[in-house]
Amino acid sequence: MGRKCEVSVICNTYNQIDYICKALDSILSQKVSFEYEVIVHDDASTDGTTDIIREYETRYPDIIKAVCEEENQYSQGKSFFRTLIDNHVNGKYIALCEGDDYWIDNDKLRLQYEALENHPECDMCACWGCTVTEDGKQEVSQIRPRTEDGILSMEEVILGGGQYLVTAGLVFRRSMCDDMLGLSALDYSLQMLGALRGGMVYIDRKMAVYRRYSKGSWTNRVLKDDKNLKIQWDIEKRLLQTLDDNTEKKYHDTIIERLKAYRSFEEQLEENKTVIVETARNSEHPMFIWGLGRRGKSLERFFDKLNISVDGVCDAINENIGTSDEYDNRIVHTEYVLKNAKTILASTRWAYDDLKKADLNIKIIDFQQYMPFG
Repeated sequence: MGRKCEVSVICNTYNQIDYICKALDSILSQKVSFEYEVIVHDDASTDGTTDIIREYETRYPDIIKAVCEEENQYSQGKSFFRTLIDNHVNGKYIALCEGDDYWIDNDKLRLQYEALENHPECDMCACWGCTVTEDGKQEVSQIRPRTEDGILSMEEVILGGGQYLVTAGLVFRRSMCDDMLGLSALDYSLQMLGALRGGMVYIDRKMAVYRRYSKGSWTNRVLKDDKNLKIQWDIEKRLLQTLDDNTEKKYHDTIIERLKAYRSFEEQLEENKTVIVETARNSEHPMFIWGLGRRGKSLERFFDKLNISVDGVCDAINENIGTSDEYDNRIVHTEYVLKNAKTILASTRWAYDDLKKADLNIKIIDFQQYMPFG
C-alpha cells in the first residue's frame, strides 16, 4: 500500500480526451487541510487520453496515480471497482468523479469529508449536482433530491433510482465496501449501500456536474438505446431483488414500489390517459412542449398517437431551431415560447419548477407527475 491519506478520488475514464483535463483540474483545485490522492483508471483509451493522464501524473507525482489498462475491461464485462479499492486505494474515504464529469466548488471535498466525520452513523455523503450539455456551456437539469441539508433515508434512495443523485457528488467510507451484500458496483448499488446503515448525509450545495450525452457516457450508451435501457432495467431489478433477500425483507414494501418504476414513460402516460387528454384539450393555444429529453420525446410520441396537436417544442439547449422533428413538430427557441405561449407542458419537474419561479402569465403544467419513474 502507498502513503496514508484521508480521501482517495477515483476517476474512471475511456476515450475522453476532450474532458479529462477539466475533470482533473477540478479535483486538483480542492482546498483541503488533509492528504488526498487521485487514482485515474484509464480503460485502454485509444484517443490520447492515456498520454494526458501520464502528463498529469508526472506533474503531480504526490497526488495522481495512473492505473492504465492494456486491454479494455468494460468490453470484456470485467469489473475493476473492487480491484482498484483492494490494490490502489489508500484513503479512509472514497470520492468519485468520472473523466467526463467535474466539480464546481473548491470546498467540495472538505465539506463532504467534514460531514462524514460529523456523522459516524452514515457511510455516504451526497451533494446537489446538475447536468450540462456535452460542451459544458449550458445547464440542462438539476440533480437535487431536496432543497435543504439533511439525511436521506434508505427508502428515499431506493425509490429515487440510479439517477436520484449525481455520481460525481458521492463520497463514502471505504469500509462500506467490505460487504457489498451481493450487489455490483453500479451507481444505484453504491447509493443503496451508502444509505443502508444510517441513511445518507446530503449537502444542498451545487458542487458536481454530469455531462449529458458526452462520448462514451452512460447516457449515450443506455438512455439513447431502447435495447440497452431494457438491459439496464433488468440489472436494476435483479439488484433490488438481491437487496430484498440480503436484508431479510426489511425494505420489501419500498422495493416492491420501486419495481413498479420499470415501465416505459409511454406506459406511465397511458395509465393517466383520461386526465391527460382532458388537460391537453382544455388548455389554450399556442401550446408548447418544453423539454426534448426522454420524457419530452415520450410525451410527443404519446400525443402523436392520440392526435393531440401542439404548436411546437423546445429545449433549453436551443438546437435545430426552425426545423421539424420526427413527429413533425416545429422546434422553436425557448424565448419564442416565453413570449407567445398560452400553455407550456413541462416534461420534467426541473423545467416546471424553473418556469413557475419565473412568475409568467402562462399556464404551466407539470407532466412529470404523469411519468414520475425513470
